[in-house]
Amino acid sequence: MTFLIVIGCIALYMGYFFYARQKNAQRTALVNQTDFKTEFTKAESYRKQFLDSDGAFLKKAMKQERIDAINYANIEYSVTDSLKDGMKNKLKGMATLGTVRFRSVHTPKYLVLSGDTLHLFDTDTDGEIDTHLTFSPLELRESHLIEYPLKGQEKAQAEARGNNIRAYKISLKTDKQPLELIIYSSLIFTNIPEVPGSPEEAVRDIIVANDFLKQLGDLYPNLRVELPIR
Repeated sequence: MTFLIVIGCIALYMGYFFYARQKNAQRTALVNQTDFKTEFTKAESYRKQFLDSDGAFLKKAMKQERIDAINYANIEYSVTDSLKDGMKNKLKGMATLGTVRFRSVHTPKYLVLSGDTLHLFDTDTDGEIDTHLTFSPLELRESHLIEYPLKGQEKAQAEARGNNIRAYKISLKTDKQPLELIIYSSLIFTNIPEVPGSPEEAVRDIIVANDFLKQLGDLYPNLRVELPIR
């Protein structure tokens, strides 16, 4: 009986795996057929759609300040970092004699362009904003943005959204060391394995992120990149 249950669970898992894979392939194919030049003219509408739904909390956080562009942000996280976190978490667990399990958590971060100022919001494990940093025009003129090679998890996340997704490393000037973040030409959280629920949502996320890159580059030529959808 137990053997049959195990076989049944494996069959269900494999069935779901192939179903999800097929749905992802269908969504990606539809996204790749999109006329992004036309869709990009609707950037303001797509941004409003996002702010009225997934990004509603950002409007609240910005209070009366305008929101001109939005993108997600990620910390640079390599396999080596993952192994280090695993070791640190294991040592912490040993320190508590195994009574507490530790797991490093990377929470969502958001970039908001308002006028000539860039805002960075970081969240806690409950999804609430716990850090709000701002970068002035002077700091942004001394910042850098370069294309970031896609590999591993970053590549998989990008390819799940279409053929035209690029990643970038932005180094933001601070009083101390530069703050380095990974951003995409789509709304992507690298360490959260999720994909858009529909082709329309995927297109929206791509337009919103590309609009952020364009507006940032228009304001600060040192942060300008060639948009992958233009």
